[in-house]
Amino acid sequence: MTEAWGAVVAALIAGIVAVAGSFIGVYVGRRQVRDEAQIEHEQWLRGQRQEAYAAFLAEWDKAYLGMRHEVARLTEQWETMENHGLDISPDEDDLEHAREFAERLMRPIRKVLERVLLLGPDAVDDAAERMGQALDVLRDAFVDHLAPIAQPRPAVRWPEAVRRMENARERMITVMRAEVRAAPTVR
Repeated sequence: MTEAWGAVVAALIAGIVAVAGSFIGVYVGRRQVRDEAQIEHEQWLRGQRQEAYAAFLAEWDKAYLGMRHEVARLTEQWETMENHGLDISPDEDDLEHAREFAERLMRPIRKVLERVLLLGPDAVDDAAERMGQALDVLRDAFVDHLAPIAQPRPAVRWPEAVRRMENARERMITVMRAEVRAAPTVR
């Protein structure tokens, strides 16, 4: 009878091991599928971020260069007028032109900024918000520079606004670079 019990116990142990092995196999298989899905999502998200970041920087640069070009063009025009003894006093039309010009340049940035903020992460969101603030300062300095009529607020001078904006852009590049260069990880 001991041999029969030995065979029964061995069969029971083999059955338990087989069932446990099946459960472990199912658990490991599900875990692997979940991990692969997460890595695939991280790769997709990184690609979306790369596109959004590139579009944001391109629109940012377009607005910034547009303002710089307009400042250079008008500065040259003012110098020529001054050399010929013409009056270069700004008026209300100059102020309105400067505001409209800056707004037209900044409008496309808002759309791509929303996408950057949607895709995150928080470090990029913070850097993007700082860039937005720097662009607002640049816009105000641009308007004040092109139409320097008495403003009720203290104006940031154009060169200082340019420096702030360029610093904000450098910080943004650093944060974006760290984000898109990081390999996807399994959490």
